Amino acid sequence: MRKSTVALLSSAVVVCVTSYAPVSDAQTESHVPSAPTRLELNGQDVSNPAHLVRQESAKSEATSWLPIWYLFGVLSKLHIRSTWDGRHWNLELPSGLHANLANRPHGSLNSSEISMEINGIPVEVAPRFAHRDVSGHAVTSYIPMWYLMQVLQRMGIASTWNGRTWSMTTSESSPSVTKLTVVKNFMNALHIQPDDSGSNPFQDVSASNWPYVHAVLQKGYFAADSARRFGSGDSVDVQTVDHAYQRYVGIPDRDLSWNAGGNTVAWANAVHLNQGIGAGTLTKVSETHLLSNLTALYRGYAKDANGSYHLWFRPYDVKPAFAHNPDVNARMTSVGQGNAVRLADKITFTVNGNGNLTFVLPWLSDHNQMEVTCGSLYNPSGNHTEYSLGRGGLWKTANGFYGYDSRDPGNGGTTIPGSDVLVRTRGHAELGVSEIFPNHDITFVQVDLRPSLGIQAPQIRNSSGQPTWVG
Repeated sequence: MRKSTVALLSSAVVVCVTSYAPVSDAQTESHVPSAPTRLELNGQDVSNPAHLVRQESAKSEATSWLPIWYLFGVLSKLHIRSTWDGRHWNLELPSGLHANLANRPHGSLNSSEISMEINGIPVEVAPRFAHRDVSGHAVTSYIPMWYLMQVLQRMGIASTWNGRTWSMTTSESSPSVTKLTVVKNFMNALHIQPDDSGSNPFQDVSASNWPYVHAVLQKGYFAADSARRFGSGDSVDVQTVDHAYQRYVGIPDRDLSWNAGGNTVAWANAVHLNQGIGAGTLTKVSETHLLSNLTALYRGYAKDANGSYHLWFRPYDVKPAFAHNPDVNARMTSVGQGNAVRLADKITFTVNGNGNLTFVLPWLSDHNQMEVTCGSLYNPSGNHTEYSLGRGGLWKTANGFYGYDSRDPGNGGTTIPGSDVLVRTRGHAELGVSEIFPNHDITFVQVDLRPSLGIQAPQIRNSSGQPTWVG
């Protein structure tokens, strides 16, 4: 499922299609919870159906499903006509409205899928299931809205979802940015060097822009529309940048099932690349936000308004680190890494000068399946880690190898409910977030922080996971 939790703006929602076509071969189920929905077009409330909340698969989190029948009416306000036969949903565009038809799906449909088309051309394949329309009585076909959002963005219609309101914005209200602009800004945010070698085959790429385009093509981050056209003026969706960053990190598509989320967009949501950004076409506003997220991921932190720093864990490919162990499977690492990154990205720290750092860690019970450690390691002059469970009221020295350890009662672990935990370190500091399994403790997040001069932010030299060991 290409999604995250339903509460996030970037989550994968789903649309139900009220249809009078046969739905007998779609999956059906009962007792699915529902919730009210607000459909907005360019800020105007246009429809208020009910949506369902359910899992798409046994491995996915619950997400929202909404009747597509109501979208027919919303899109008709833009003079987009919908036709539906139970397996194919076609959007007929009015004169003057154009769509990006690049990167179309291949292969045939199975019985649980539908084809989503623009002017008769398939542009997306989506799963479906059958359920009664909560706002009506007929059994209808439901399809994941994340896929619908991708179809709408091809027409310049951006979407955001917050768990209750689905806002659609046309390109006239929210201008999109071009593919070439996104490529250049992506490279700048991640300090990727242009490559001016080779011969430029593209009619829509100038000589001055060729080094940027050549660099991302050589590395496989972005793709050209054709042999003679890069697509410099195309609009770009969020998923395209998600996949470019996935490739930049070094995660091949075949390894995604081992990583947080299990697919490109869910992984990007899990590592917070899409934090605060809705699915669909990138606009000037959403691209600026996305670039800010990319910069934070590149540095490993972002500076908050109060002068402290917020950790942004740099992702890595989990599979090479753990797949060699026969007791570890993709389900364990995908869920475990997601849990670990979520905890790690709650950590903040302040720089006190002379290599001294103060961390604010999320409190966990010493019986929690997750474990957080923090400390100054490898100090020949003695242990330089102190912790406070009372937010600075009483400081104790941590004597464990890892410094403070949320599961070690001798080094700060406790069952007594508390708020955040403070940890003070001197010199090199290391953070770790692990998940405890019956036979293994797996550290999915490890961050090494090396102090800089004065009160400058520390250097993050390593951002990785560690192999498993027998617990």
